[in-house]
Amino acid sequence: MLKKIDYTKKTDSMVGYIDSTDNVVAVEPGWRIKPETLAKLLMDRFPTKADAVKVVDSAILVPVFKKDNYEYVDGYGDVIESNLSWYKENMRKDVGHLFLFMKGTWQYSDCGIDWTPVTEVFEDHSGVKFDGVRDALDLQDALVKEVA
Repeated sequence: MLKKIDYTKKTDSMVGYIDSTDNVVAVEPGWRIKPETLAKLLMDRFPTKADAVKVVDSAILVPVFKKDNYEYVDGYGDVIESNLSWYKENMRKDVGHLFLFMKGTWQYSDCGIDWTPVTEVFEDHSGVKFDGVRDALDLQDALVKEVA
């Protein structure tokens, strides 16, 4: 029997890239950063494949979890949805947003199956360009205060 997944509790993200063996290498950032802010940070500061490798393979995102052998994009998608998976151990209980550098740009999925370019999912009207993670977190905090 399939176990129902509560997607409302899956608020964390993962960021990855496809390596030379077609496996996905990905990290779960330690920063509690909204997907909209993370998308902007990735597009502004890490727009190339080399940048994607750098941000995933370094301490920039303060990773709390890393895996370097997801079974291509399908295995990486199992992080969110494991009911239809051969690799149930890939599921991350709190992760509901996946970012993956492929097809020359950052792609986003909130279901682990469908992938859409970040620029088509998250519109940026801020007029701000991020230089690093701290800028992203500061803007996110400012927006939260503005709404409150």
